[in-house]
Amino acid sequence: MLKDFITHIGSDLDTYINALSSITKTVKTDIANIGDFGTNDFSGSTGSNIFITIVKIEEESTLRNFPNAKLKLQNNGNYAVDKRFPKIHLNYFLLFSATLSYDMSVAAIHRIIKYFQTHKTFQFTSDESDIELTLELVSPTFEQINHIWGTLGGKQFPHVVYKARVSELEFAEEQLSPIIKTITGDLR
Repeated sequence: MLKDFITHIGSDLDTYINALSSITKTVKTDIANIGDFGTNDFSGSTGSNIFITIVKIEEESTLRNFPNAKLKLQNNGNYAVDKRFPKIHLNYFLLFSATLSYDMSVAAIHRIIKYFQTHKTFQFTSDESDIELTLELVSPTFEQINHIWGTLGGKQFPHVVYKARVSELEFAEEQLSPIIKTITGDLR
């Protein structure tokens, strides 16, 4: 699901940034661990110069306690209980890094911020589910930036961090159970 979204965002960013004339080198976005840039373990394509790295995935704890059962009307006119595991609401922290020359990297990051200023919500279908993602700019402290880049290998590039909020993910299939209408037995 996330790979489909990042691939879509990457191609949109390429089109948006390359349409602007201030960046002379052609920009190509790829999904890769920027911490491996310049090493033999680097999985990004050789022609890419903007990389999207997932630095953190977390569950949205405030949306965790929604009910997981609802009534459903069946074809015979009776109701049944559809009980599933609770939906998951995830946040993905995406690091956008540019590896062009410093001045071109700063210009590319500026264009990424401008792009997401006008494109905050994305709707797409992945794994037969309709998904909506909302992006918001994250401003980590200097200490958090130091920890991020230290974890990624120490070499820092011009970058920006966005938090992608997923509307909801539900992986369970429908499981209908009959409604309890009467209780029999001795109550003592």
